[in-house]
Amino acid sequence: MQADSLQYQLSGVEGRDKKNIELHLQSLPEVEAKDFSFYKNTIKETVRQALEPYGYYDSVVQLSLPENSDKVDIRIEPGKPVLITAVDVQIEGEASGEKSFQTLLKNHELKSGQVFEHETYEALKQSLMTQAQLSGFFDAQWKVATVEVNPVSYSAEVHLKFDSGRRYRFGDVHYVDETRATRRLVNAILNFKTGEGYDATKLVKLYNDLSATGYFKHVDVQPLREKAENYSIPVRIDVSPRRNHEIETGIGFSTDEGPRFSLGWNKPWVNNRGHSFSADAYLSTIRTEVSTSYKIPTGNPLLDFYSLQTGYQHKNLEDTNSKLYSAALHKWLKIPDGWNRDWFIRLEAEHYDQASDRDNSLLLIPGVALNRKNATGSLNPVRGTAHDFKIELSPGVSGADTRFVKVWGRTKWLDTFASRHRLLARAEQGATWVRSVSNLPPSLRFFTGGDQTVRGYDYDTISPKNQNGKLTGGIYLSVVSLEYAYKLVDKWWLAVFTDSGTVTNNYDDPWKVGSGVGVRWITPLGPLRLDLAFAVSEPGSPWRLHFTIGPEL
Repeated sequence: MQADSLQYQLSGVEGRDKKNIELHLQSLPEVEAKDFSFYKNTIKETVRQALEPYGYYDSVVQLSLPENSDKVDIRIEPGKPVLITAVDVQIEGEASGEKSFQTLLKNHELKSGQVFEHETYEALKQSLMTQAQLSGFFDAQWKVATVEVNPVSYSAEVHLKFDSGRRYRFGDVHYVDETRATRRLVNAILNFKTGEGYDATKLVKLYNDLSATGYFKHVDVQPLREKAENYSIPVRIDVSPRRNHEIETGIGFSTDEGPRFSLGWNKPWVNNRGHSFSADAYLSTIRTEVSTSYKIPTGNPLLDFYSLQTGYQHKNLEDTNSKLYSAALHKWLKIPDGWNRDWFIRLEAEHYDQASDRDNSLLLIPGVALNRKNATGSLNPVRGTAHDFKIELSPGVSGADTRFVKVWGRTKWLDTFASRHRLLARAEQGATWVRSVSNLPPSLRFFTGGDQTVRGYDYDTISPKNQNGKLTGGIYLSVVSLEYAYKLVDKWWLAVFTDSGTVTNNYDDPWKVGSGVGVRWITPLGPLRLDLAFAVSEPGSPWRLHFTIGPEL
């Protein structure tokens, strides 16, 4: 019968020190009680070595094995930790003047007076070598990498001398199976020049940008280090155009619109200048839309392009029945500071019944829209902000009464703190200067309420009403919201919220308030949100469920 192997019970240490000792002990061979005296010194030395990475070089380890037991008691006194008394880090070579390396030297955690830990020491070495590889210093090496530990004085001196060598440069670009069209598009996006200092992050961005254009089904960007000559590295770019016709279908659901279906047709390559065309159809219980878009890049297709758009929308909701036809020209530009700017001019013809108003409108509407999103994480951001603004006006085509100026803006703020707590704040404001709200078609009036605005109310049901109690829409809009969420387990969050808003023509209308609780399930498509909201400003505080999915920002 085989005897049981020894087990180890630790005392005198906690946390990471204890875990590291346990990991080191697991590397020992299985030891039986009869062999304990033979392995005693090995066990002691293993414990001491496990403590050294955390600055303990003078630990005392005592072992005991009670009679007729297989559990070894290990009592540990870590002792006094070794402190750093000197840190000498030098960079030689062309990298000595590079800002990225100076930033690493300034911000590293290996400081005099701190406990010497191997992990911090190795992290500094690794960060310098990684930065060298990213920046094209492929011949970088350590000339000196020593730590002088004096266990008597409990001190350590760190000496590092890093020789970066010469920096490699971007060489010629080699295209694989190129056509005039693909080369034109790639050159418009190319973010480096031959002879420029090598930077791996630029190649990663180039790959991401080429993939994001929608023109290519396959993208490969590779530095050819094995073909480097005279410190020049050629770059190979291999792209394959997407199919000439692509069809996409979608299905979804929200409590605002019920079941919804979409169908899209995309033609990425209309010609060799990178023009593209798309057509989309959308159907829900309250809305039908058909739209087309013809995109004309004027440089980098991700940053600068024209778009010709046409559309038809039929909306049948509450007291609104509207048919809207539109044609528009957009000039879209991504500004270096992160803002996206869209100049547009739109021609709209609308036939509508809104409450007691039945009319037709024909409007020419120039304007500009700005938006900016800055978030940590995309579909499930941890923190960030999002801002949207739009200004549009009309000189009036069908009459002077249709002249208007409309301004609208929305901002969102999200932050996660202490890993389990999250705040989401939202504010929205709009105003229209027009002779009378009745001169505006429904598509240009303000309404609010629903999943994305004031929960507890049906979609677009917060609005002024006429003498017959029918919704008319308004010329002013205000909405604010605050939500707190607590992480229960893994991907599940519990939320409480309060929304408040109004649509009015003179701010005499009362603000509507909705409050409630909800759950959030984090999915690859963004948070799935289920909210139980109460319209607390209404008699009896009626409740309503809200179901949505998608990014918070």
